[in-house]
Amino acid sequence: MHTEETRRKLFQSAVEQQADSIYRVAFRMSGNHELALELVQETFLAAWKNLHQVERPDRIKAWLMGILRNQFSKQVSRETRHRHAALEAEPVGPLADRTLTGSVQAAIGKLDEDQRLPILLVAMEGWTTEEVAELLDIPRGTVLSRLYRARQNLKLILAPDWETETKPS
Repeated sequence: MHTEETRRKLFQSAVEQQADSIYRVAFRMSGNHELALELVQETFLAAWKNLHQVERPDRIKAWLMGILRNQFSKQVSRETRHRHAALEAEPVGPLADRTLTGSVQAAIGKLDEDQRLPILLVAMEGWTTEEVAELLDIPRGTVLSRLYRARQNLKLILAPDWETETKPS
């Protein structure tokens, strides 16, 4: 159990060290800046309320990502139409007319949820497969297979853009 001062310091440190990473993952999950900010806010609010559950402060990064994942699931349940509207707002046309970030963001948004978080955490945030396995409470082999499927699906989703860009005019 933490004293109030220890609890406050732990929370402040978590916010300072993890806020950018939480935002990046929230944005990549949602595809929408405002929704990502809301998810970050809800994540840290839930973290503050449940900070007494932290048994190992060195694991707070994974704990916060778990909260973010839960907040995202709740948000999707409440506002599915809002999220789809954000993904549909992605510009269409050849890859040359879009930023790679936008194309990849839209493609990641099309992945199944079980593939989206592992690819975001490993490829974009630099997590190890062991860390993702622990966060999701699944075997490391399952994380590896989800990453493989996510990469294969991203290739399929992005292939039309690449073909359009490489065809001679």
